[in-house]
Amino acid sequence: MALQLKKRESVPATAPAWHPNFRNPELLPDTKVVRTTFFINAAAVAIAVALLGFVGWREYLVHVLVQQTDAAQAAIDKNRKANLEGLRLTKIFTDEEKKFAEAAAFVSTRLDPMEFVAVLGQNLPAEIQLEYLDIRPNDLTNPHCTLRGLAAGSKDQASGIASAYVAALHKYPRFAEVFESVTLTALNTDSRSGMLIFEIVLKFKTDTKGGKKP
Repeated sequence: MALQLKKRESVPATAPAWHPNFRNPELLPDTKVVRTTFFINAAAVAIAVALLGFVGWREYLVHVLVQQTDAAQAAIDKNRKANLEGLRLTKIFTDEEKKFAEAAAFVSTRLDPMEFVAVLGQNLPAEIQLEYLDIRPNDLTNPHCTLRGLAAGSKDQASGIASAYVAALHKYPRFAEVFESVTLTALNTDSRSGMLIFEIVLKFKTDTKGGKKP
């Protein structure tokens, strides 16, 4: 029994090939069940589908945004005419409201324009000639009256007459009740007549809130 085992151990593990192997593995066909090129092609197709889906989704979002923009512009165009009409009516209302406010303030003023002219006429010096009168008692920022006219005499005499007339206006009892200041704002020589052209501003009294006294 021992001899038999020893004899088997002396036999080689594999028998040598009976002929040389001349095969080239690189040139042999791929005998795999699923070839490698299939996975490569499948990955490429999946990437292409994903990119196509992304581009399609972006296009869909752009389309939706364009539709929303068009709808908003259509609504703006539809309401533009009504908006312009509303702005026009608002401006008319504001202008009319301002006129009513000015008329109400004019009616409530303490100095009637006719009374103002009458007082001026009754106390007008012979050397003074009035040519312009502007009464603005309803000016919210600067209620005032403006007088423009001519003062006769030489330059020095006319200048003194204009200054004296300003002082006289301020002393008139009726004007003292209504005006807080009487100021000579301009005094120039008229090239045509040689007389002095003057401008006098009478500022209405105002209350502590900046409005005209009733």
